[in-house]
Amino acid sequence: PVSLVLDEDGTAVETEAFFRTLEEGTVLMALSKGQTWSASKTSGYQLSLSHKPPRRIDVACVTFDLYKTNPRDLGCLNIKATLYGTYSMSYDLRCYGAKRLMKEALRWTLFTMQATGHVLLGTSCYMQQLLDATEE
Repeated sequence: PVSLVLDEDGTAVETEAFFRTLEEGTVLMALSKGQTWSASKTSGYQLSLSHKPPRRIDVACVTFDLYKTNPRDLGCLNIKATLYGTYSMSYDLRCYGAKRLMKEALRWTLFTMQATGHVLLGTSCYMQQLLDATEE
């Protein structure tokens, strides 16, 4: 036989009606025969990152997970969004290797510089033509 008690104060949960009145996220402790609940021996404040305020309706929940699949990789980012606790979507952004990433960054930088140079040359030629036309 197992008995359920509230983790925060040791109140026994004996009836289903009492169980239904508990708030979402309430921590329960299962005690086997002969075990008793005792208060936490650590004094001071205890911090829990997963504690939700009471009577709160979640509209959206966004989670970010950083992980590595290979020690040489920069890392990967997984973004997951859940709306109203029902609809969820996720996107996995993977960055493989710093060398490949730097090569792509340099390629885009060179392309941008080349395009800027073409725009400046075209603009200067057009301005020169305008200046020559106004002098005549």
